[in-house]
Amino acid sequence: MITAGVDLASQALHTAACVIEWSGGQAAVTNLALDVQDSAIAELISRASKVGIDVPFGWPIAFADAVSQHSRDGLWPLDYRHADNSTYRYRRTDLAVWKMLKTSPPLSVSSDRIAIPAMRAAALLSRLPERAPLDGSGVIVEVYPAAALRRWEFAWRGYKRSANSQSRQLLVESLLREAGDWLIIDEAGVSRCLSSDDAFDALVAALVARATAVDLVEEIPADEHPAALREGWIAVPQVGSFPLLPVERPTSDEKGTLLQDS
Repeated sequence: MITAGVDLASQALHTAACVIEWSGGQAAVTNLALDVQDSAIAELISRASKVGIDVPFGWPIAFADAVSQHSRDGLWPLDYRHADNSTYRYRRTDLAVWKMLKTSPPLSVSSDRIAIPAMRAAALLSRLPERAPLDGSGVIVEVYPAAALRRWEFAWRGYKRSANSQSRQLLVESLLREAGDWLIIDEAGVSRCLSSDDAFDALVAALVARATAVDLVEEIPADEHPAALREGWIAVPQVGSFPLLPVERPTSDEKGTLLQDS
């Protein structure tokens, strides 16, 4: 099985991608690249079993409907400010992650700068040969490295940017130590993770892609599934799942065909 992870920025600069080949109870990082173009991401999607992308896949339904209404007839919902305005700022999955992890919510795709990478993702996905389901049931799945790191009981804050290089080094060393012998990454890959939080997040995204492929993430609640198809849904690993990632087990592809890991 091949999984990939993409830490998607608004442009190729600061976009990182990681490819992992899983076989025989081991996971070999075969590529860890920076400044990744859309064409390379599309290539990953075409050949990987699962690709985890760190970016919102959609916008809150209330916000999207309000923008559509405003564009159509100039009206805007009067309750946006005094009612539950979180429905205009946050997707259902953002609120679910917030509640699950008891921490601050992910960035708002409707009111923060994360909207620009989300637009890039939407444009990229719109050019794929087939429409990609946003709920993670197809090849692509939305991931959130901070949530995964927290679920796997690693340090999940304070490792971004060059000013926090020492904290990032401790985090990278902790993850590699916990992985033991099953995660194989060369010195160049380790060095890239140490020097770039983008590269490290891409590695984590590829690991979450594996967790999704082998059913080690939390299920989408049935009543949230319609929203997940429109807004996207963040795959959150199950507690205690990190050491289980390399274990070979049956998996299901997006067509529901049972496959055996290779």
